[in-house]
Amino acid sequence: MNPEKLVDFIKISERLEGEHRLTHLSNGDNQTVASHSWNMANMAIMFWPYLNNNVDMNRVLQMCILHDLPEAIAHDVPLHKQTPLAKQQKQQDEMHAVATINALLDDKNIASLFAEYEARQTPESRLVKMLDILDTGVQHMCARDISYVGIYENSFYWKLFFSDDFAHSFDVEPALKKVYNEIRNRVAKRLKQEQNIDVTVFYKK
Repeated sequence: MNPEKLVDFIKISERLEGEHRLTHLSNGDNQTVASHSWNMANMAIMFWPYLNNNVDMNRVLQMCILHDLPEAIAHDVPLHKQTPLAKQQKQQDEMHAVATINALLDDKNIASLFAEYEARQTPESRLVKMLDILDTGVQHMCARDISYVGIYENSFYWKLFFSDDFAHSFDVEPALKKVYNEIRNRVAKRLKQEQNIDVTVFYKK
């Protein structure tokens, strides 16, 4: 154990508490990456008894907390800004961030967690991705004002949130799909009541 390296790691991870995402909270503030990661871990614990697939919950929780840790160095890049060139730069920046983190921790398990999440080949990584999507839905449901979501790239985020791709992500976990559908229904109701928007305009024709 190297206490100097561990303290340097703690200093890096602390930055997530001030790294803001595009999504808004119920109090009107922008969500931080740290609160996003915490809510995913919280939901993982809540959903555990209802899961269809057996998972290593310890690994799921580690992945929830750590999956966006590279953004403490590379920063969050909103999806609507991820052009092919920007996405390539983002991948390079995050690879550098992962290397920096791994050098401080010298923990092969941590390195494998990042790779596993990106590959989405295990039940654990697929569950974490579902939780990632769910948390975005939670913010759409709870945000004080959801009008901001539709201003990006011709309602880019609404088209994504109500897409078949998002819905099909939950096919392997029926309980989570029910929760996702409930959240979508509540968001749709908000959009109709507050913005007079019928969400069917976002579905693929």
